[in-house]
Amino acid sequence: MRSNRLQREIDDLVSRGWTIEEETPDRVVMVDREFGSVLSHVLVAVLTVWFSMGLGNVVWGAYNYVSNSRRRVLWEDAVGCPHCGADVPASADYCPACGDDLERVPEPNGGIACPECDAVAAEGSRYCPACGTRLAETGGGPS
Repeated sequence: MRSNRLQREIDDLVSRGWTIEEETPDRVVMVDREFGSVLSHVLVAVLTVWFSMGLGNVVWGAYNYVSNSRRRVLWEDAVGCPHCGADVPASADYCPACGDDLERVPEPNGGIACPECDAVAAEGSRYCPACGTRLAETGGGPS
């Protein structure tokens, strides 16, 4: 079952001509293909009609269909990249669209940032789930 946010994004893209290329439980790959502008086809047709009777126009359309395809991956648990705004899975360390390093901040429910790798561990954890570093005791309990 998709979240309301994800379903709204899918519906919005479908209404603008995008199609669903691939679906998994946690992501949807959307694709928008185009054949090129009318002006580019007219230009190619004029330049090639004497040689191939329009075959160049078909090749130009096929080239545009492949090379001008746009894809977007929509993640169920996505967060926005602070640099480019692309959807990024919550577990990613880098944005797949722009490569920006995604700084992880402590969880709003009181998670602890690891002093070695800055991964976020749940409150009360004694070891970092990413690198295994022993975390300082919290809450004033015995060490």
